[in-house]
Amino acid sequence: MDSKLISRFKKRLEDERQRMLNDRATLEDELAARTAALGDRTGLTDDMSDDAANYADRGRVSLAEANTEQILAKINRALEKIEQGTYGLSDIDGSPIPVERLNVLPYALTTVSQEERL
Repeated sequence: MDSKLISRFKKRLEDERQRMLNDRATLEDELAARTAALGDRTGLTDDMSDDAANYADRGRVSLAEANTEQILAKINRALEKIEQGTYGLSDIDGSPIPVERLNVLPYALTTVSQEERL
């Protein structure tokens, strides 16, 4: 892969990393707000439907946070691979990841067939 293409991918990864960091901060704020809305209440309350909605929302936000962390880890690994000179090569066996896949998912660390087997 030529240096111009790698530079383009690096810029995309850095931009995506910043977007994910912003998303994570928003999710952390939302989770804190949901947790505060529940307070220290335990057991049944007069507002059980509100509590249920807050618990469900808190679960949704927690899952979104976990997904964000996974993507950030992949982005950081892809940026590390750029620095190491191995970007575009599978973490599993070093085989080339098609540029078409990287265009869609610049933080891909494996080929599609390898990903399907994971």
